[in-house]
Amino acid sequence: MQRFILFGICISLSYASFAQEKPYLGAEIRTIETFQYGKFEVRMKPSEASGMIYSFFTFYDEPDFASNWNEIDVEILGRYSNEVQFNAITGNHQMFEKRYVLPFNPHEDFHNYAFTWTPAYIAWSVDGVEVYRQTGAHIAKMNRPQKLMMNVWPSHSVGWAGPIDATKIPLQAEYDFVKYYSYQLNPKDQDTFKLKWTDNFDKLDYGRWQLATHTFDTNECVFTPDNTVVEEGILKLKLTKPIDEEVVVMPTQFIESATCVANTSKKYEMYIPVKVKFYAPVNRMYCKPEFFTVSEGVVKHVYLDMDLMYVILYVDGLDIRKIKTQKVLYKPTVPGSEKFIQDVAIK
Repeated sequence: MQRFILFGICISLSYASFAQEKPYLGAEIRTIETFQYGKFEVRMKPSEASGMIYSFFTFYDEPDFASNWNEIDVEILGRYSNEVQFNAITGNHQMFEKRYVLPFNPHEDFHNYAFTWTPAYIAWSVDGVEVYRQTGAHIAKMNRPQKLMMNVWPSHSVGWAGPIDATKIPLQAEYDFVKYYSYQLNPKDQDTFKLKWTDNFDKLDYGRWQLATHTFDTNECVFTPDNTVVEEGILKLKLTKPIDEEVVVMPTQFIESATCVANTSKKYEMYIPVKVKFYAPVNRMYCKPEFFTVSEGVVKHVYLDMDLMYVILYVDGLDIRKIKTQKVLYKPTVPGSEKFIQDVAIK
């Protein structure tokens, strides 16, 4: 999976600390139980949309994961109409990736995807037929207990996932069932796999699954439990926008204050963040980057918080030693919004 090693660190951080930086809400589910070897099978159907990642994978999520990375992936990218990607990741994020061309569009119907993990090989199958197998020295390093996981998220890696097509949101990945088979090497040196459990998603089994509330650097969403639902025997992991962007709120005055704050962003760590607080929740249409300027410095990026009460401006060239002499100028160009032009001193 195309993610930075900050993934595991971010798991321990609060949902709120990332909310200001993520324009979308996604979903992730993982087992409470860990596994070492076995067969893992899913029947799934993801939506078709550029920029989106839909997954079925195992992952070692202990504190030393960065140096002892263990992950096995089945990933379907929304940008492709005939492809699935397989990946094994070991050590310090060393990837062994394979793009496999499918004889069908994975977004049009449910299909079965599975991988078998043994001490000697990892093999992937589609609709019950093995289509790819990995052997070699890296397989011996795939020896950590891993959790079984599924998620849906938009990637800012355009070269890999394609540009995010926000017009397709809301969207979802649907999972019909998940099966786990234990692994055993019998006396005749033959691999055997025994079905241990099947989850048909008649309900969400909280004794088996945990719901995520984190994010990571390449991910443009925050995972929220609200986007994991079970309906009519189907697990649905949803990707949504935080608000109904068609709703327009027109307060009498927009900005209450502007404050220089600590930078918690890895993506924009080279810039100075300024928190601009509103008197009332506002619509995203009033928070475009070109509406905000700073007396000294250039606004490089704007994130609207999910509660719609403030934005974070990431400013290049702002001298914090002279912060009390700086102002934020807000000048929206939305029709009828001329009366909302303001300049606010930065505290």
